[in-house]
Amino acid sequence: MKPNIENISNKPNFGWRILFCHGCESRFEWHYHFEYELVLHRHFKGKKFVGDYIGPIEHNDLSLYGPKLPHTVTFDNSPENQQNETYIIWFSQAWISLLIQTLPELKNVQLVLDKSLQGIEFPKLLAEEVFLLLEEDQQLSPALTVSRVIEVIVKLSESNSIRRLNSYSQIGLEQNDKALQLVGKISLFIEKNYRNNIKLADLCDQVHISKSTLSRVFKLHFSSSFSLHIAEYRLGKACEYLVNSEKSIATIADLVGFNNLSNFNRQFKAKKQMSPKQFRLLFSQ
Repeated sequence: MKPNIENISNKPNFGWRILFCHGCESRFEWHYHFEYELVLHRHFKGKKFVGDYIGPIEHNDLSLYGPKLPHTVTFDNSPENQQNETYIIWFSQAWISLLIQTLPELKNVQLVLDKSLQGIEFPKLLAEEVFLLLEEDQQLSPALTVSRVIEVIVKLSESNSIRRLNSYSQIGLEQNDKALQLVGKISLFIEKNYRNNIKLADLCDQVHISKSTLSRVFKLHFSSSFSLHIAEYRLGKACEYLVNSEKSIATIADLVGFNNLSNFNRQFKAKKQMSPKQFRLLFSQ
């Protein structure tokens, strides 16, 4: 299922960013972005959703998500989660690619970046090492902070024990500003119109390209056809409603653009290997 696109930064030459959150609130926000994301969860017990993967999160969970890979996490309000901590490092493909080109010693970093297109999980011992590097970040100068970011990425590339999460690999981004702008326009149009009966021709008119060109864009950047992408996007929105609202399943199906409840239930189960009701129960425990 396809999520909301998240804008990490409005800077045209964005390189990297670190975020720390203590006592974060849990809200199901199925999303993706064009940056790599390294996330470390501490004192945390819940679930993570990465592509078609659903699995548990416990203390010192360290994962790396590649560009365009949909993901989110959730947890309950139990006492063990009240002191949760989350550290996130985002970095752009342009920034890390230039770094690898400039420093040949970092050539192995590309290997772990390629694997991250499926989402990868690292050992807890490595998670503790990363935590020790990041916990004093706010007291460091910008120069020392970026050196820590690079050190963390190198440690990831040298790990001999990783676990791939999503069952299929995303296609990497092109280093092409025009292509990324086009993908952004397509994503925005879908986000605004997914409830309606939109057709390929509607999108072609909106972004001013031919059907054949648009079909190639979907195959390259979304790893699916236009019709499949729309269906998956609607299912992603349905998941948000199931978790964040008490609306009936029939109402949700209608809100996300499925006029036939049976069709909605059938497509949801085929994609998530569970019914909408079972999916909602995952978050009510």
